[in-house]
Amino acid sequence: MQHILQAFSLESNDSEIQKFGSGLINDTFLIVAANEKYILQKINTEVFQNPEIIGKNLYEADKHLKTLYPTYLFISQIKTSDGENFFVENGNYWRLTKFIDNSYSINTVNEPEMAFEAARAFGELTVKLQGLDLTKLKPSIPRFHDLSLRYEQFKLALQNASPALKAASKTEIDFYESNNGYVETFRKIQQDETYPNRMIHHDTKINNVLFDKQTQKSLCVCDLDTLMPGKIISDLGDMVRTYSSAESEESTEFEHVKIRLTYIEALMNGYLGKLKKNLTPSEKESLIFAGPFMIYMQGLRFLTDHLNGDVYYQISYKNQNLNRAKNQQALLEDYQLNQTKIATIIAATLS
Repeated sequence: MQHILQAFSLESNDSEIQKFGSGLINDTFLIVAANEKYILQKINTEVFQNPEIIGKNLYEADKHLKTLYPTYLFISQIKTSDGENFFVENGNYWRLTKFIDNSYSINTVNEPEMAFEAARAFGELTVKLQGLDLTKLKPSIPRFHDLSLRYEQFKLALQNASPALKAASKTEIDFYESNNGYVETFRKIQQDETYPNRMIHHDTKINNVLFDKQTQKSLCVCDLDTLMPGKIISDLGDMVRTYSSAESEESTEFEHVKIRLTYIEALMNGYLGKLKKNLTPSEKESLIFAGPFMIYMQGLRFLTDHLNGDVYYQISYKNQNLNRAKNQQALLEDYQLNQTKIATIIAATLS
């Protein structure tokens, strides 16, 4: 990797390079050079087929933030010696950023305070990016959170699956088909001209926030490859899906897959505490839909992959994707049971 470091004007002779983190998409390395720490990543071009879009989106976001909020901590791209966002070699795209000192990340949310801090960080990022000219930006993954597309893919998988596979998955198929009203609600949001696009993260799981080692407060948001225009139900919904559940999406203890209302209240206070003054009436009306939207879509994707023969999500045992779909079904059913209480929490947060 010495020539890659040299492309970013780093002294490579005495540099230390080691694998870093637990991410499943990009290849990530910690670089120590001239007593400074950096993060070097090779972009996964199977997932991000046009890395230049990532570079452009992050450049525009960084420029906007530096102009209006110069003290805000945003993980900026370091340019190559040629002034490019990436060093490109043999079709591989390499990116360099500074390592954030005195920071740490977590993989599970075990305290409501952590849900609050993470949600606050994502809300603050979206608020500070308001006013950015979205016409200059493109999606790094087209139709990433498009529920209409995901339902079409499900119906196609259902059409092509073997009778035996469909019979073994009948309970789950019936559940996801019977709840397809969420697809129509999503389409109405898409078609609503009063519902704005905003610059949002699109992947708001807890390990995409860095926390301060001393204060345990959120420092900044990381893993910015999916930072692109979208609807706020994506970010809020993914937090509801991943922060509020008492079990991870891998759990097969379906009777324990429950919504934790204290975590819902914490993340709503964190996220909406930053955003509520900026929300339109149509956005406020959709907040109760955010959780079911993301839970339903993720369960649908797991079930689709199961019907397709497990070609997208990695599995370590037979029927794992089916179990993931069951897990999300249990979570959605519990959300539906608690929807009135959650609506009350949202209303109190907005007041």
